[in-house]
Amino acid sequence: MLKTRDLEQFKQFLEDGGWADAFQNAGEELRLEMIEKVELLLEAADAADKVVGEVLFSKDGMAAATPEAATSLKGE
Repeated sequence: MLKTRDLEQFKQFLEDGGWADAFQNAGEELRLEMIEKVELLLEAADAADKVVGEVLFSKDGMAAATPEAATSLKGE
C-alpha cells in the first residue's frame, strides 16, 4: 500500500518546482520514465476516484468502514 508520507512528499516535489526542474535537466530516457510515472499516478487517481465513489455512495456507504480499515488505508 502507498505510504501517505510518500504521496505528500511527491506532491510537495511537484508544487515546489522540483519535478519541473528535474525534468528540464534530465536526459531523454529519464524524462520518459518521469512522464510514465506521472501518467500511472494519474491513472491510479482516476481508478481511486471511481472505486471510492462507488463505495461511498453504495447502499451501505461509509457505514461499512471500520476504524481498523481506515487506519490500514493510510499505509502508516
